Amino acid sequence: MSEQQVERFRIYSHVTKSKWLHVEDALDILKIRLFAGDYQKGQGAKAVAWHYLDLADARVLLSDLAWGKAVDYIEYKGTANGGQAVSRVLKVKTNGDKVWFALENGPGQVIGQGAVKPAGKPDAVVNVPLTTWEARRLALEVLAHLDAWTVITFRERVLAQNS
Repeated sequence: MSEQQVERFRIYSHVTKSKWLHVEDALDILKIRLFAGDYQKGQGAKAVAWHYLDLADARVLLSDLAWGKAVDYIEYKGTANGGQAVSRVLKVKTNGDKVWFALENGPGQVIGQGAVKPAGKPDAVVNVPLTTWEARRLALEVLAHLDAWTVITFRERVLAQNS
């Protein structure tokens, strides 16, 4: 699976000895990008997955995480760029004192007017656990970035809407 290479500002990163989760600015398309991977020292990445989360959904999910609320969120997305459709699934779930971010990328099937559903076993599955404190810190950092973007682009968005 390939993705068009776009340089994205990294809002937040969570990195361990074997996993990473980056939250990146994709506000040009009114989304944030979650980019995660499993790796092993000396061997590189074993699995890499990404997911684009709509801005409105991101604000609700991140607000719940920021307040330390338990979450159980699943979102299905994907792309159908002419060839093979690609399914992207995001799962964020609180389990005890951990918040698990699970990203799955794999083959998809186009249904309806362009929606994509998973079709078979995913090619890449990345599960990243964060403590509740780490998840709150991630959420607050990303929400601060979104608030700054909202203020900075307010006039431009209002003028575009009224023209």
